[in-house]
Amino acid sequence: MEVSFVDIDKNLPGGANMGGIKQTVYFAYHKDVASWPTEPDFDSVTDIEELATLTGEITMKSGTRFFKLYLTDDTGEFEIESVGEKDGKSWIMHLRLFHPGLQKKILGFINAAKNENLVFIVPDNNQNLFLMGDALRPATYEGSPDSNGTGMETSARPGVSMEFTYKTSNLYQYGGSVPLTETT
Repeated sequence: MEVSFVDIDKNLPGGANMGGIKQTVYFAYHKDVASWPTEPDFDSVTDIEELATLTGEITMKSGTRFFKLYLTDDTGEFEIESVGEKDGKSWIMHLRLFHPGLQKKILGFINAAKNENLVFIVPDNNQNLFLMGDALRPATYEGSPDSNGTGMETSARPGVSMEFTYKTSNLYQYGGSVPLTETT
């Protein structure tokens, strides 16, 4: 079935098109996800917006949930990079952020996350949610783009810089909720 193309005009509800991401992103272990939202069926969907929409909720296994991760304002970025050669295009999503301070919680998180398979839900500043992870591929830690530590001057900002990536064949918005309550 073929998608019906439509005119794509400037569409900024209320004039909103703020850059960046919110000061909170959400994370969980990939292995703790019980079910994933459904990707559109490209053989039956004809509406162009449906081709960019995940249907349903992400659900968690019993005793698990998503957690919040605070980031300093204007230090978070969600980037979508196209990769691949002709007839082999796909995407890499990048989540970059900075968490202030060198407290045990953030150091413990980065110790646990550095070699783990994770999933993230990333809210932008325009009420859109992006899911980094699916049944086949997790989000993974790539490094510290702005380094970690105390900084050199007393006016520096101590903390932890992080980058996570997720590889996907298509781009979607997630319309479900963030499961922040432990599943029973």
